[in-house]
Amino acid sequence: MADDVVEREFMGKSKGKVWTYLILMMLLVALVIVVNVVWKNPTAASEGFKSFFGLPAWALATVMFVIGGVVFWLGLKIETDWPEAIGAFLMAGAVAWFELIAGWSKFELGLIVVPYLIPLAMFGVLLMYGMKKSV
Repeated sequence: MADDVVEREFMGKSKGKVWTYLILMMLLVALVIVVNVVWKNPTAASEGFKSFFGLPAWALATVMFVIGGVVFWLGLKIETDWPEAIGAFLMAGAVAWFELIAGWSKFELGLIVVPYLIPLAMFGVLLMYGMKKSV
């Protein structure tokens, strides 16, 4: 217990702050691009949401899962903890999306709450792993 260091800063030290601002900048740029596309042509954005570069409907969920995994992995390499939470959230959201694509009722297994618990459990396990393994 004496070896445990209590993290007292949310953004970390100087290196952590640089990574925090870089990741926030990339997320802000991506958000602005998405809002711009949706604002200019909402029908095309709706169709683009159903398919991704002509790929099947599950491709966007796969891309979201991969991006979440990369953000989570990068979060393990830096001092701050919030990139891990964002990555875990994206990955859990992608799992919920896959459940919707495959059929929500197929995951019930006799209990209605099971499809809700799978992404929540994944999010919780990833957060616990991230907090344990982060720098």
